[in-house]
Order: sequence, then structure tokens, then C-alpha cells
Amino acid sequence: MALVSIRSGRLLAALGAVLLLFGLLGQLIGVGSAILWAHMMGGLLLLASGFALGIKDARAAWKRDERHRGARFGGNALGQLVAFVAILSVVVFMVERYPARWDLTEGKVQSLTQATRDALAQIPEDGFVEVLGFFTQSAQADLRALLELYQYESERFQFSIYDQNQRPELATRYEIRGQNVLLVCKGACADKGGSARALVAAENEITQAIRKVIADSKKVYFVTGHGEGDPRDQGERGYGLIAEALRDENMEVDDLVLAQVGEVPSDADALVIAGPDRSLIQRELDAMEKFVARGGGVLVMVDPIVVTRLEEHLMKWGIELGNDVIVDEQVHLFAGPQLGVQPLVTDYAEHPITKAFLGDGSPSVASTMFPMARSVISTEVDAVELVRTGAASWAETDVKLFTDESKVALDEGKDRQGPIAIAVARELDGGARLVVTGDSDFARNGNMAEFYNADLFINMVTWIVGEEEFATIERGTPHASNVNLTIEEFSRFRYFAILLLPEIVMLLGIGVWWRRRV
Repeated sequence: MALVSIRSGRLLAALGAVLLLFGLLGQLIGVGSAILWAHMMGGLLLLASGFALGIKDARAAWKRDERHRGARFGGNALGQLVAFVAILSVVVFMVERYPARWDLTEGKVQSLTQATRDALAQIPEDGFVEVLGFFTQSAQADLRALLELYQYESERFQFSIYDQNQRPELATRYEIRGQNVLLVCKGACADKGGSARALVAAENEITQAIRKVIADSKKVYFVTGHGEGDPRDQGERGYGLIAEALRDENMEVDDLVLAQVGEVPSDADALVIAGPDRSLIQRELDAMEKFVARGGGVLVMVDPIVVTRLEEHLMKWGIELGNDVIVDEQVHLFAGPQLGVQPLVTDYAEHPITKAFLGDGSPSVASTMFPMARSVISTEVDAVELVRTGAASWAETDVKLFTDESKVALDEGKDRQGPIAIAVARELDGGARLVVTGDSDFARNGNMAEFYNADLFINMVTWIVGEEEFATIERGTPHASNVNLTIEEFSRFRYFAILLLPEIVMLLGIGVWWRRRV
């Protein structure tokens, strides 16, 4: 009878260990509290009963030589179960104390973009950002999941979520008048420091609000009046989309008819001259020179086969625009190598603008495409050739032959063999920053989504306004394959897949073991 009792103790202890194990697992994945406590209390009760029964009968069996070996085995088994549960409890504690996340989704939908991570890294070490969300109960789950990603990324990010219908006094205190509003504050919102609002629970909106409270907004003017792209134009040739992207980077964007006003406004941080096809007048060139003299940032993008008077003016700052068209060898599927005038570039210099394109030192896979470009030549040693074509390219100087007959040919001694620089950056005296590119089409609405074109342009503007710490890539929202489940459906599926099925298998296994032993 003592042997049977010992085996009964083992059975109870084994069942208790299984229930306790899955109760602890339930705590890790957030199963409902009723199920969690039922497993844990049931497991502890069975473990205690099995242990008590085993100890009681093991003592009686120990006195009998014929039961001595079985009792000792039963005691060892119970001791091992207790040790297993203790180790498991320590593991659960360590996981909760030092959590880690892995995003295994196809499109990394459970990860923040690099731009957001860079923004969080700029939160001052002696400060923090607090986010208060006033959302209805039905919208809180998705918001909480998103904000937890921010909190996991930075310990200087804090958030709380309220239902404004249940906490009207808080909504009144922070002047929240609508549904589903996020208040983003530099420091505690109760201190009434700098704050911004996000009306959409989306990563780009939240990150933009964070940028607003931790960094000053910058003003960027697009010069117009010479055929340049319009930052308000949403058509293929406009810059409306890239202007929206700049606003997401905490910049104000406006157009400027420089010939009318005669000088760059005092609130300007950067001047963009994007694709003029007519010459600038001397008054405009003088205004740009004065802006540079006071430390402003300028981005000049001039296409080939146009004359704008910028060509001669830029030489004052050690940058020359080539009177040529870049020809690059391109590989087409089933057609092999062919010549083209749309360079696809993967060669970047080490510079704050392109640092994110270089990765960990391996060859860059961040390609940028230029529909048609001219060369940019740096004549000063402190200028940096940001973007270069491959060795098979050249700068075609017979522009007339190209425009009249669409023919190109490498002439030794006349054309320059690649690599050819398409963009050059230089920091001038007085803190002014200048970037010159031999193409303006790469950032237009019709091309900005190609490869990493938008990232390159935004990083150029970010650098000339003095915020290179925010220069990055991967600003877009990733696409991923997914199955749409409600929160309740997902909770039931998770419980069934992670807990119920394995638990049933283990309990059945214990039942088989018991029958064979008895």
C-alpha cells in the first residue's frame, strides 16, 4: 500500500507541476486572470498534496527494508519536481525582470522604424517624454501595443492612457475636446512644458510630435519662379510629397519668389533651389550669397542641359557643375549590359547625410536612382562627394550629340571615366552648409518612392539645417502579410495554441505513465 501511495503522490505532484507550469506560462503571455489563478492554485494544491503524501508514505516505507529503495526513489522524484518548479519560477522572474523582444513578422510590423529609434535616442538624458492618450475603450488596445514599442525602445519614454468619458477632469485640465487625442509633452505634462498633439494613433504622427517637443522646428523655403518644382504640387513633376515628408521631420515648408522679395527671410533655416530651367538674376544670386554668409543652409539641384547662372556662382564655393550627361552601364534582365542615362547608385561617401546608407561596412544595398544627371566636381579638399556612379560610367561631354541624336560614346581624353560624383556637400566658413546635386528629378513626386530617393533628399535637408542626428533611412511604413483577428479571437487562439494543446498532451502522457506503473 505504501508503494501505491508513493506512486499516488508522484501522480499528484506531476499533475500539479503541469498545471503550475502552464499557469506561469499564462502569466508571461497575459492570459485572463481567472484561468491563470485556477492553474496556479490548482497546481500548488496538487503539488503540496503529492509532496505531503509522498513524504508521509516515504517515511513509513523507509523503515521497511523491502520498501527502502522505492521510497528513496519517490523522495528523489519529488525533490526533482520541487527543484524544477523552483528553477522555472526563477526563469519566469528573470524574463519579466529583463524582457526581450524578437520581431519575426515578414514586414517587421512589430518594430519601430529607424527614424523613430533615432528620434527617441535624442531625448535628453536628464529628461523624458510623456504621452497621455485620451482614447475610447475600444481603441486603447492598439494604441497601448504601439506605445509599448516606444517604451521598450527608450526608458525615457512614458505613457498613460485614459478614457476621457471616465476621466473628464483630466480631459478638461489638458484641454482635450475631441475623441482619440494624444498629448505629447517634454517632461511631465502636469508641468505644462512644451507639448504637441497627435490626432492619429500612427507611428509617424507620434514620432513627429516627439520631434516637435525635443527639437526646434526648422523653416525651409523652396525658391520658385524659374521653372522649379512646386512644394505644393501633388503632380508627378511637383515636390508636394517630399514637402509632406519634410513636415513629418518637424520642418515648416513654404515657397519663395526670391526675385520679388530680394532677400531670404530672416526665419529661413534652409533654401532649396530644385530644378530651375531659367537663369537666376543677379539680385537673387546676391541674396543667396548673403544667406550663406549668415550661416544658412542651401541645397542646389540643377539638371543637365540647362543654364541657370548657378554654375558660375557655385564655383566661388569650390563646387563645379559639369557641362555633361552621366552615362552608366545598366544590366537588364534577358538583355544583358546596356548603356543608359539613369544612374542607379550604391556608392556613398562617409558623411552624416549618407551614414545610414553604409550599414556595418559591407557594400550598401540602399540604392538611389537619378533619372538624368550631370557631374558635380569638388575643387576643395574639404568637400565630400556624397554619391558616386560605378566604374563603368562616364561623363558624356558631347551634349549636342546626345540631345540631337540620342547617341553617346566614350571619347578617351575628352569624357571623364567613372566613378562620377552626382552630389557634393561642403561646410563653409561661418557654419553655412551647402549641398549640390546634378539632378533634381530624383526627389520629384514621380520618383521619390524609387529606392531610397526620398531618404537621400530628406537627409540632405536635415544636414543643411543642422540636425544631422536625425539623418536616417527606413521612414516608410512596412507592408506585411497578415490575418485580421479581433482581440478576443486572438486571445482564444493564443490560449488554445500555446497553453491548452500542450497541456492536454502532457496530462495525457502522465495518465499513460500512471496506468503503466499501476
